[in-house]
Amino acid sequence: MGEDVLATATAVHCDQLADARLADNQLADDRSADNRPADNRLPNDGPADDQLPGAPLRVVVPPRFCPLPTAVHPDADELNARAATWLNGYGLCRRGAQRVRMTGNDCGGFYGRIMPRAPADRLQLAVDWCVLMFAFDDLHCDEGPASARGGAFTDVAARIVRTLEAPGAALGPAGEPFLAAVDDLAARCRAAGTPVQVRRVVEGHRAWFLGVAWEFGCRLRNRTPSLNDYAHLRQHTAAGTATTGWMEIIDGAEIPGAALDAPAVRALSELAVTTAAFDDDLFSYGKERWLAARDPRPSRCRLNLVDILAAENGLGLEAALAAAVELCDRLTLRFVRLRDQVLPRAGEPLRRHLDHLSHLIRGNLEWGLHAGRYTNPDGRHPGAVHTTGSFTSAAPRTDVPPPIPSIAWWWDRF
Repeated sequence: MGEDVLATATAVHCDQLADARLADNQLADDRSADNRPADNRLPNDGPADDQLPGAPLRVVVPPRFCPLPTAVHPDADELNARAATWLNGYGLCRRGAQRVRMTGNDCGGFYGRIMPRAPADRLQLAVDWCVLMFAFDDLHCDEGPASARGGAFTDVAARIVRTLEAPGAALGPAGEPFLAAVDDLAARCRAAGTPVQVRRVVEGHRAWFLGVAWEFGCRLRNRTPSLNDYAHLRQHTAAGTATTGWMEIIDGAEIPGAALDAPAVRALSELAVTTAAFDDDLFSYGKERWLAARDPRPSRCRLNLVDILAAENGLGLEAALAAAVELCDRLTLRFVRLRDQVLPRAGEPLRRHLDHLSHLIRGNLEWGLHAGRYTNPDGRHPGAVHTTGSFTSAAPRTDVPPPIPSIAWWWDRF
């Protein structure tokens, strides 16, 4: 293809691409937020003190109902250090803003909250995957010029999937760093997991990339999707099963297909990942506003739960944030009640899996409220965004499906 993203990656590593993006941002900084077209404005996005130069952009997330376990892996810092050494060994994110962003991602803190008792040597595989895929997301998915280059994304995504399926497939130029790192992960995945577990990880990446391709389509049409579409696809755009697939490999024991694919367990998996992804929309909202204000060509396409609720229901920012939290609370309550129905009949591997999903929901939210990924949006403006959140013991008053048909089956009688 005329624009071979893999050849580009060979010559332009993460930190160099970030320098190019900075030039775009500097051009955008000359454009006042008040000069953006009205139909491109974010909810409640008028001039405000927290948008003045030098002032942090502040977002206050209403209290979340989340009565789920939380813990931090004792070796999180060491996991992060080893992951950085591993990624840097492929020439990726060695310096500049991209190294700052990699450090701020705190992948050891993220995955260490999902599996806080996992052996560190086995957990390292998932943490290494996490640092690499955050770099992939920033480079090829939804930020800067790459967010409009769907053809380049599909090319590299197809190569990643095949490399995971067949290590050593040699699908990139000689010495291409990104696929070399994927190849290493694929070989380690096979060494640690069963063929069934490896297949589940591969299929998780296919689902993720399909979701991202859908996002590219939304941007191409310059149109915000409906809540009904967004709700069922968010689990995929957030790399849901690509993320949770590693849990089983780290644990070791294979979960029987009849158990993992049972409708109630599928509903629990979708609930956990979607809730975590919607929470991501909450704690990343400030980052997205910050980046959008500096985009020289702002889009009318919004791919965030807060903005979609605002657009669909005519809400301001405060009301849209409250509606998003209310939806997350209802999903959390449904997860807890359905999990408690399934646990008494679950075998040990499935019980561990459900425990990890429980930790994912709470741990992801705690991680995201503090991760540098969301406070320093481009790696050059530490403290540019300040998001605060809290928790409440007050459960939702009702446990019935929200008016979103695409996810209503989670409330079926299993």
